[in-house]
Amino acid sequence: MFREEKRQGIHVLLFLFAFLLKYLSRFQAVGILFLLLFFTLFLVPKLRIKSHLYRQFEKKYSEGAILYFLTLLVLVLVFPPSIVAAAWAILALGDGMATLVGKNFRAKELAWNQNKTYAGSLAFVFFGTIGAMILLKWMIIDLSLMAAFSLAFKTAIVAAIVESLPIKINDNITVTVTSALVLSLLI
Repeated sequence: MFREEKRQGIHVLLFLFAFLLKYLSRFQAVGILFLLLFFTLFLVPKLRIKSHLYRQFEKKYSEGAILYFLTLLVLVLVFPPSIVAAAWAILALGDGMATLVGKNFRAKELAWNQNKTYAGSLAFVFFGTIGAMILLKWMIIDLSLMAAFSLAFKTAIVAAIVESLPIKINDNITVTVTSALVLSLLI
Protein backbone atom coordinates (compact mmCIF):
# COMPACT_ATOMS: atom_id res chain seq x y z
CA MET A 1 0.00 0.00 0.00
CA PHE A 2 2.87 2.37 0.71
CA ARG A 3 3.77 2.34 -3.01
CA GLU A 4 0.26 3.48 -3.92
CA GLU A 5 0.48 6.29 -1.37
CA LYS A 6 3.73 7.50 -2.98
CA ARG A 7 2.14 7.36 -6.42
CA GLN A 8 -0.90 9.30 -5.28
CA GLY A 9 1.29 11.79 -3.44
CA ILE A 10 2.99 12.60 -6.74
CA HIS A 11 -0.43 12.66 -8.44
CA VAL A 12 -1.54 15.32 -5.93
CA LEU A 13 1.70 17.34 -5.93
CA LEU A 14 1.58 17.76 -9.71
CA PHE A 15 -1.30 20.13 -8.94
CA LEU A 16 1.35 22.79 -8.30
CA PHE A 17 2.33 22.84 -11.98
CA ALA A 18 -1.18 24.05 -12.85
CA PHE A 19 -0.38 27.41 -11.24
CA LEU A 20 2.21 28.00 -13.98
CA LEU A 21 -0.47 28.05 -16.67
CA LYS A 22 -1.24 31.65 -15.74
CA TYR A 23 2.23 32.74 -16.87
CA LEU A 24 2.90 30.41 -19.79
CA SER A 25 1.97 30.77 -23.42
CA ARG A 26 0.17 27.82 -24.98
CA PHE A 27 3.44 26.89 -26.69
CA GLN A 28 5.37 26.97 -23.41
CA ALA A 29 2.69 24.91 -21.61
CA VAL A 30 2.81 22.33 -24.41
CA GLY A 31 6.60 22.27 -24.10
CA ILE A 32 6.55 21.65 -20.34
CA LEU A 33 3.90 18.94 -20.61
CA PHE A 34 5.80 17.35 -23.48
CA LEU A 35 8.96 17.31 -21.33
CA LEU A 36 7.04 15.71 -18.45
CA LEU A 37 5.62 13.14 -20.86
CA PHE A 38 9.09 12.48 -22.32
CA PHE A 39 10.53 12.10 -18.81
CA THR A 40 7.74 9.68 -17.90
CA LEU A 41 8.11 7.63 -21.07
CA PHE A 42 11.87 7.47 -21.49
CA LEU A 43 13.73 8.48 -18.35
CA VAL A 44 11.71 7.12 -15.42
CA PRO A 45 11.76 3.54 -16.82
CA LYS A 46 15.57 3.63 -16.61
CA LEU A 47 15.70 4.95 -13.03
CA ARG A 48 15.75 2.87 -9.88
CA ILE A 49 12.90 4.91 -8.41
CA LYS A 50 10.49 3.38 -10.90
CA SER A 51 9.94 0.49 -8.50
CA HIS A 52 8.48 3.04 -6.06
CA LEU A 53 6.29 4.71 -8.67
CA TYR A 54 4.88 1.87 -10.73
CA ARG A 55 2.08 -0.45 -9.78
CA GLN A 56 3.03 -4.09 -9.23
CA PHE A 57 1.91 -5.12 -12.73
CA GLU A 58 3.62 -2.19 -14.51
CA LYS A 59 7.03 -3.31 -15.72
CA LYS A 60 8.08 -1.02 -18.59
CA TYR A 61 6.15 2.19 -17.90
CA SER A 62 3.26 3.65 -15.94
CA GLU A 63 0.21 3.89 -18.17
CA GLY A 64 -1.51 6.23 -15.70
CA ALA A 65 1.41 8.67 -15.62
CA ILE A 66 1.64 8.72 -19.40
CA LEU A 67 -2.10 9.34 -19.76
CA TYR A 68 -1.96 12.03 -17.05
CA PHE A 69 0.45 14.17 -19.08
CA LEU A 70 -0.83 13.19 -22.53
CA THR A 71 -4.39 14.16 -21.65
CA LEU A 72 -3.28 17.49 -20.17
CA LEU A 73 -1.18 18.11 -23.26
CA VAL A 74 -4.23 17.64 -25.49
CA LEU A 75 -6.36 19.86 -23.23
CA VAL A 76 -3.78 22.67 -23.40
CA LEU A 77 -4.12 22.58 -27.19
CA VAL A 78 -7.94 22.73 -27.08
CA PHE A 79 -9.09 24.71 -24.04
CA PRO A 80 -8.25 28.07 -22.45
CA PRO A 81 -5.64 27.95 -19.64
CA SER A 82 -8.19 28.63 -16.88
CA ILE A 83 -10.20 25.54 -17.84
CA VAL A 84 -7.08 23.38 -18.12
CA ALA A 85 -5.82 24.59 -14.72
CA ALA A 86 -9.11 23.82 -12.97
CA ALA A 87 -9.42 20.42 -14.70
CA TRP A 88 -5.84 19.66 -13.64
CA ALA A 89 -6.71 20.54 -10.04
CA ILE A 90 -9.68 18.17 -10.11
CA LEU A 91 -7.51 15.42 -11.58
CA ALA A 92 -4.65 15.95 -9.15
CA LEU A 93 -6.50 16.69 -5.92
CA GLY A 94 -9.92 15.15 -6.50
CA ASP A 95 -8.82 11.88 -8.07
CA GLY A 96 -5.64 11.59 -5.99
CA MET A 97 -7.34 12.18 -2.66
CA ALA A 98 -10.25 9.91 -3.61
CA THR A 99 -7.79 7.04 -3.97
CA LEU A 100 -5.97 7.83 -0.74
CA VAL A 101 -9.17 8.19 1.29
CA GLY A 102 -10.94 5.31 -0.43
CA LYS A 103 -8.06 2.90 0.18
CA ASN A 104 -7.22 3.99 3.74
CA PHE A 105 -10.64 4.42 5.36
CA ARG A 106 -13.22 1.71 5.69
CA ALA A 107 -16.37 2.86 4.01
CA LYS A 108 -19.35 1.44 2.20
CA GLU A 109 -18.75 0.58 -1.44
CA LEU A 110 -20.77 2.35 -4.10
CA ALA A 111 -23.81 0.36 -5.22
CA TRP A 112 -22.78 0.60 -8.90
CA ASN A 113 -19.05 0.01 -8.41
CA GLN A 114 -17.65 -2.12 -5.58
CA ASN A 115 -14.13 -0.86 -6.35
CA LYS A 116 -15.08 2.67 -5.20
CA THR A 117 -16.36 3.93 -1.86
CA TYR A 118 -18.62 6.73 -0.73
CA ALA A 119 -15.74 8.14 1.33
CA GLY A 120 -13.49 8.23 -1.74
CA SER A 121 -16.17 9.91 -3.83
CA LEU A 122 -16.83 12.52 -1.12
CA ALA A 123 -13.08 13.17 -0.88
CA PHE A 124 -13.02 13.58 -4.66
CA VAL A 125 -15.75 16.21 -4.58
CA PHE A 126 -14.33 18.01 -1.53
CA PHE A 127 -10.69 18.22 -2.63
CA GLY A 128 -11.54 18.61 -6.33
CA THR A 129 -13.80 21.54 -5.48
CA ILE A 130 -11.17 23.22 -3.33
CA GLY A 131 -8.44 22.76 -5.94
CA ALA A 132 -10.56 23.90 -8.88
CA MET A 133 -11.89 26.89 -6.92
CA ILE A 134 -8.36 28.00 -6.04
CA LEU A 135 -7.15 27.61 -9.63
CA LEU A 136 -10.20 29.33 -11.14
CA LYS A 137 -9.74 32.28 -8.80
CA TRP A 138 -5.98 32.28 -9.54
CA MET A 139 -6.52 32.24 -13.29
CA ILE A 140 -9.55 34.56 -13.51
CA ILE A 141 -8.95 37.44 -11.09
CA ASP A 142 -12.35 39.06 -11.72
CA LEU A 143 -14.23 35.87 -10.86
CA SER A 144 -15.91 36.12 -7.47
CA LEU A 145 -15.09 33.53 -4.84
CA MET A 146 -18.72 32.36 -4.84
CA ALA A 147 -18.74 31.97 -8.64
CA ALA A 148 -15.44 30.07 -8.50
CA PHE A 149 -16.86 27.80 -5.80
CA SER A 150 -20.07 27.18 -7.76
CA LEU A 151 -18.21 26.32 -10.98
CA ALA A 152 -15.72 24.12 -9.13
CA PHE A 153 -18.36 22.29 -7.09
CA LYS A 154 -20.61 21.52 -10.08
CA THR A 155 -17.66 20.33 -12.12
CA ALA A 156 -16.21 18.19 -9.32
CA ILE A 157 -19.57 16.47 -8.77
CA VAL A 158 -19.92 15.54 -12.45
CA ALA A 159 -16.28 14.41 -12.63
CA ALA A 160 -16.70 12.32 -9.44
CA ILE A 161 -19.76 10.62 -10.90
CA VAL A 162 -17.90 9.82 -14.14
CA GLU A 163 -14.85 8.60 -12.16
CA SER A 164 -17.08 6.28 -10.12
CA LEU A 165 -18.57 4.54 -13.14
CA PRO A 166 -17.32 1.00 -13.82
CA ILE A 167 -15.89 1.81 -17.25
CA LYS A 168 -12.60 0.56 -18.67
CA ILE A 169 -11.18 3.96 -19.66
CA ASN A 170 -8.34 5.26 -17.47
CA ASP A 171 -9.65 7.90 -15.06
CA ASN A 172 -6.74 10.22 -15.87
CA ILE A 173 -8.53 10.65 -19.19
CA THR A 174 -12.17 10.59 -18.06
CA VAL A 175 -11.74 12.92 -15.07
CA THR A 176 -9.72 15.52 -16.94
CA VAL A 177 -11.77 15.55 -20.14
CA THR A 178 -15.06 15.57 -18.22
CA SER A 179 -13.87 18.46 -16.04
CA ALA A 180 -12.75 20.50 -19.04
CA LEU A 181 -15.98 19.89 -20.95
CA VAL A 182 -18.21 20.71 -17.99
CA LEU A 183 -16.26 23.88 -17.21
CA SER A 184 -16.35 24.98 -20.83
CA LEU A 185 -20.14 24.63 -20.78
CA LEU A 186 -20.49 26.49 -17.46
CA ILE A 187 -18.12 29.40 -18.08
